[in-house]
Amino acid sequence: MPARSPKRTPSRAPTRSPKREPKLRATKGESPRFAPSAFLKGSPEQVQRLCDELATLAAERFSDLTGTNWRSVGATLAQQLRAIGHDLVGIDESEEHQEWQVTWHHPRGTFSLALSFQAPYAVLVTWKTDDGAYSARR
Repeated sequence: MPARSPKRTPSRAPTRSPKREPKLRATKGESPRFAPSAFLKGSPEQVQRLCDELATLAAERFSDLTGTNWRSVGATLAQQLRAIGHDLVGIDESEEHQEWQVTWHHPRGTFSLALSFQAPYAVLVTWKTDDGAYSARR
């Protein structure tokens, strides 16, 4: 049987610091007000209130076009909603009209959010479920 070589002493001192930076984690807290989960988990009254608030917010943005134009306001709002989880797709666009929509096929049913913007500042927000629809017009 061959003789064991003596234990080698490490050539460098072990370090106690991690080899790489820890991953950044999202802070836990409230999800954004108009996040998909707010619509999916909300009571009928809460969903109607979300539609009302989103329609009001959009109408306010369209009513003040200082430094921007009508088309970019609608696209920016859709982009902001995409950033929080709504995979909105532009389904109709002209010089004076924009429509955006997303549909989820969820174990609890089919859900959709539709936004319709008509120049200069008319807004229609609609949330549809298998059980009904909620909408707000401004």
